[in-house]
Amino acid sequence: MNMKFRSDARALAQDWGIIMEGVRGYYSEMGQDALSPGLPVTAPNSGIPAIFTTYTDPKIIKAVITPTKSEETYGSAKKGDWITDTAQFPFVELSGTPVSYDDYAAGGDSDANANWIQRQSYHYQLWTKWGEREVDRMGAAKIDWVNQKNEASISVLNKTQNLINLFGISGLELYGALNDPNLPAAISPLPKYTTSGAAASGNTWLDTQDPLAVYNDVLKLYQRLTVQMGGNLTLESPMTLVIPTERQACLLYSNEYMAGNVLSLLKQNLPNLKVETLPEAGSTLSGGNNSTTMMQLFVDTIEGQETVTTAFTEKMRAHAVERYSSHFRQKKSQGSWGTIWFYPIACATMTGI
Repeated sequence: MNMKFRSDARALAQDWGIIMEGVRGYYSEMGQDALSPGLPVTAPNSGIPAIFTTYTDPKIIKAVITPTKSEETYGSAKKGDWITDTAQFPFVELSGTPVSYDDYAAGGDSDANANWIQRQSYHYQLWTKWGEREVDRMGAAKIDWVNQKNEASISVLNKTQNLINLFGISGLELYGALNDPNLPAAISPLPKYTTSGAAASGNTWLDTQDPLAVYNDVLKLYQRLTVQMGGNLTLESPMTLVIPTERQACLLYSNEYMAGNVLSLLKQNLPNLKVETLPEAGSTLSGGNNSTTMMQLFVDTIEGQETVTTAFTEKMRAHAVERYSSHFRQKKSQGSWGTIWFYPIACATMTGI
């Protein structure tokens, strides 16, 4: 390398940030005794930067997350607003005692008794933050970064709402659809047997391939619900069967003696039955919130009154966007009442399926 280029290269690197790796000197000043004619000045290279042969798909592929199905399964309703801390629900029971008729008798009476069931709300929040350089850098990769962060905030809030709807909040009068203490006690599934007739190692639906074993568990649950409802349940009543998502394949069990599978048999005999799958009703997909696999059967309405609903104060409140020197942030909040069982007796539960 000649001395003039060495001096220039040092100044270019220090003052201007220009680095020319592999260059050994100015071509016009390099003696032929140092370089043979045709010899390149730069270091040998036969490739190109990988970025020029890299394809970036414009479609953004998002990670798969567990679906939020509590509102789809149990319904949803707005109760109060974001300043409401307590809700009360009037419950009226009709009563009376008749006596034998007599023209001069004064006996016999009717009455009504009213109670108010109370629930507490829970409000929660998170921040969405983005910086100017951060957004521009992701924009260079064709990713709408602000929109992605806003979608993330909505997703996180909705998943939180979903968990509250199913499991409530400890320490508050705010209960979940799966663990409300006012629900009747759960029952156990029937004993299971292998195809050879021997007792299975467990009583879950995975311990058998017999479709009738699964079907009979649902019938046992229906029988329990019939007793709880005190004669107000018929085969034609609109009902919802909630099973763990990890057990839905068991509804496809069939054998040579059946015209269809378990699901078709249920639809045939309970024509107004709706089947819903719920990840959190099982132990595998509940994220540690449930230690067992459980099934619920509930009546949708009683004399026009819904039996259950999830409830919220605010579905989502987007607060003001705050601007700082080179970044922004925005608070979002929600409020929940969990799940309200207006008629706990209208739900029967079986655990350990």
